[in-house]
Amino acid sequence: MDIAVAICTWNRADLLNATLTSLAEMTIPPGVRWRVIVADNNSTDHTQQILDQHQQTLPLKRVFVREQGKSYALNRVVRELEGDLVLWADDDVLVHKNWLEAYVHAAQRWPDAAFFGGQIVPRFLGPEPAWLRPAWRTIASVYATRELGDEPFSFDRKELPFGANMACRVAVQKQYQYDPDLGVCGEEIVLGEETALMRQWLADGYQGMWIPQSRVEHLITPNRMELIHIQRYFYGLAQIKQRRGWRNWTAVRFAWGLWHLQCALRAEMCCSWNQVNANPAAWIKYLARASHTWGRLEAEWFDVPDWAKPRALRALKRQRTQPRYQTPITLEGIRRELASSESRVTSSCPVRKVA
Repeated sequence: MDIAVAICTWNRADLLNATLTSLAEMTIPPGVRWRVIVADNNSTDHTQQILDQHQQTLPLKRVFVREQGKSYALNRVVRELEGDLVLWADDDVLVHKNWLEAYVHAAQRWPDAAFFGGQIVPRFLGPEPAWLRPAWRTIASVYATRELGDEPFSFDRKELPFGANMACRVAVQKQYQYDPDLGVCGEEIVLGEETALMRQWLADGYQGMWIPQSRVEHLITPNRMELIHIQRYFYGLAQIKQRRGWRNWTAVRFAWGLWHLQCALRAEMCCSWNQVNANPAAWIKYLARASHTWGRLEAEWFDVPDWAKPRALRALKRQRTQPRYQTPITLEGIRRELASSESRVTSSCPVRKVA
């Protein structure tokens, strides 16, 4: 079997170093040929030097994608694909030793399945904020957590893998393109490119399987444990409608905007009230709801001048493109953190029950 491991990266050289190191430690089953494709999406840090370091230890192919946006990088990788199976990972995960082996066995066990997905477990590199565990049910998706149980099952539109840990047969993957209007673009967080494609696969009759034995650990840096990151995430989550060309009558859009405006103001008030009462599970929920609703308002009123929009919405728009603060990190530092932070593996949502 011919396997491609694909990673798209942008300005995460040190985390990418940890990811590539974990790939070099994987178990490769007999009869499997594999290579790693890294798409550098116009990085300005030392990503190229990290790739140089791993050139001798991995069957590495690098491509440079100048068009800014993750979907452009994904589509470039798709054009490079050959063989039987592509395994997608992010540039900030550690793959387990049997990660590739689990997907190979799954592809052989379910020959009619077109795509597969596995577990994503968060690992926090630094002290957890006090609100994180009480509010986990609300914010688990912010950290791409995916834990759907210990038994395989077929995916549906509501339960799908995340792009940080999924696989697809190359013959199917090459028939489709990722939507360039979706996906992270530089500092802007706009999601949904992988989910949109997987739902299209299901609609076209393809089957997907959950593979619990395939596991990665998602490295969460301290900057992503700040409230601003939570706000940017939920604000960007609401931008999908706008990015996909939402248009309607002006009167309808205005009315919907007014509805979202009052919902956002109400959520802001509830957030402030619960902060006073020191209830993290409640105020984080309302913070997320307010950020998402401001994003919905922006999606409705995207062509309204910024000066005419509420102050809170203008502040979120500024945050959206704010350069992310990245704590200096090394591979040795990551290993030390992981060795001393077993308690910081946070269980996500309730396990899926399989009949």
